[in-house]
Amino acid sequence: MKQLFTNHSRCPSKSVVRIWHATSSSTEPGLVEAFCDAQLSGEERQRAGHFRVATSRNQHIIGRGMVRHLLGHFACSPPIEPRSIELSVLQHGKPFVKHPSTLTHSFNVSHTDGLVLCGIGSQDHHLLGVDVERLERRTDTELADRYFSPPEVEYVRSFADGESRRHAFLRVWTLKEAFIKAIGTGLHTPLADFAFDDIDSSSPKIRILNEELDCGSNWQFFTFRPREPFVAAVAVSIADADTEVSLELQNFDSLVGSGSLD
Repeated sequence: MKQLFTNHSRCPSKSVVRIWHATSSSTEPGLVEAFCDAQLSGEERQRAGHFRVATSRNQHIIGRGMVRHLLGHFACSPPIEPRSIELSVLQHGKPFVKHPSTLTHSFNVSHTDGLVLCGIGSQDHHLLGVDVERLERRTDTELADRYFSPPEVEYVRSFADGESRRHAFLRVWTLKEAFIKAIGTGLHTPLADFAFDDIDSSSPKIRILNEELDCGSNWQFFTFRPREPFVAAVAVSIADADTEVSLELQNFDSLVGSGSLD
């Protein structure tokens, strides 16, 4: 089942970011893990074997397997063998396609307890970042005072009860994580160097507070619930500020179970 979120613009130009979400097991690997494991390179399988905790191992297998299959079958025409794709990482760990050079679609992966999220962008998306968190995650919302910008701290504090405040914190956190993952710096970029406005909307706006981060990119953001009980965010940089960007959500579990990914 697909759901669509859209940032409307004055221009008819359209662009789609496809978001796939998959269940990851915290114990024995299931059908999704088995399918994704078959997509991995020998090195990735070896790396997966180094994880002592089943949750982390399963998330690694699904994340890499989803990327390979989705890039090979949905970003290429004609499709290519997923295991033939060579992946590498940038300085701070952001993955990218090293080979084939013609496969230029942006992509990003995020995982949390029970869910793996994979975003595949269009060729006109220069940068893409995704992040997902479980709403039930035990979170110290006072971390906002240390890491968020003053407007975001005020936003989190505006919620009186503990659960709403935790959800507000995670809403901001996923937006921030999506942005720093998109630019490829991770937590090397201070989270207070940028702030989000209209946080309660499905398409928040960013304010760059440190001019060193202002590279002239046109950013669009989405925050949404891929399924319960999770909150996610997407950051995408596009060439044309008037382009209409849409999110297309798809359940990877259902497609694996139906055999339509074969």
